[in-house]
Amino acid sequence: MEGLSPNLTYFLFILIVTPIIMLLIRKLNARAKDLAVIIVLSLFLFYVRIMLVFYQDTIGIMPYILPDITFYTILTIFGVSFSIFYVLKIEKRAFAEIGFTRGHTIRNIGMGFLSFLPLIAFFPAIIILGNIEISTAITWEKVVLGIGFGLLLGGIYEEVMFRGIIQNHFMQLTRKNTAILLTAGVFVATHIGYLPFAGFGIFYVFLTVMALLLSYLRLKYNQISCVILHGGIVFILVLFV
Repeated sequence: MEGLSPNLTYFLFILIVTPIIMLLIRKLNARAKDLAVIIVLSLFLFYVRIMLVFYQDTIGIMPYILPDITFYTILTIFGVSFSIFYVLKIEKRAFAEIGFTRGHTIRNIGMGFLSFLPLIAFFPAIIILGNIEISTAITWEKVVLGIGFGLLLGGIYEEVMFRGIIQNHFMQLTRKNTAILLTAGVFVATHIGYLPFAGFGIFYVFLTVMALLLSYLRLKYNQISCVILHGGIVFILVLFV
């Protein structure tokens, strides 16, 4: 479209579908709601992510994000706003009901940071097998992208959607341990095509371990632990890759 940045056309496709999905979920039959919400919401989250692949030449995709500050600022606003609206107006839940509980704050923060260790242990294999080039040039654009894409989108938007909403619905349908596995599987599936199939699938092995850790943290601790782990890892990747 003349006069409109090609990157910004992404939001036309997203904003057309978003209200349809929310209306559909809101109208679902209560008896089938848990499974139906999981399916519809997972497909929507996959759609939002896979659309990014069509813009990868100008915005990049993981592990290489290009510094389009305007695009990622709008994406961050959309993601966080959507999360808040979805929880309060569509699910009609308090944030405490999806894991943002009070109490044991130091323990939950500590477990979030402690969970970095098994993921950081993957970094040498990711660098070698994924043919990653490490950058030590930390610019203000990277810091802004790290905060927006990592801490806010990864830490808040994705944790609300996956560990907060989808895992909650799985826990209504099955045992807690099974819910962990199923939520992790959905999380990995929604990244298919967005991450490269390189180095014996090292990115997806890493993502699977991360997904299992996040679902476990959500069950045993709370969403604060998940936000720290998810947001922190993505922030590091944006900063140094």
